[in-house]
Amino acid sequence: MATDPNLAPETHNSEQDDEQSQAQTVADQAEALRRGDPTASVKNDTTEVPDLVDHMRDMESSGRIDMGAYRGEPNMDDEEDRYGDGHDPDQE
Repeated sequence: MATDPNLAPETHNSEQDDEQSQAQTVADQAEALRRGDPTASVKNDTTEVPDLVDHMRDMESSGRIDMGAYRGEPNMDDEEDRYGDGHDPDQE
């Protein structure tokens, strides 16, 4: 970068001569490489396991919580009949 001879020498910052290695330039280059929605899950068709993020979104949109994570665990609720039939996690 050429320095204007009419300016005082302290107005030139030699640390900024290499513009390509400056943080803002590197950040702009990195953002230009980003594509798509950063919150979208990556689909992997090689596995039979359902995607956890999609499963959570399905539960959220339906309003129904999948209690499968507790399947096989003992029900230690003192009021297991409180919510009526079909709400006992120990029943299959």
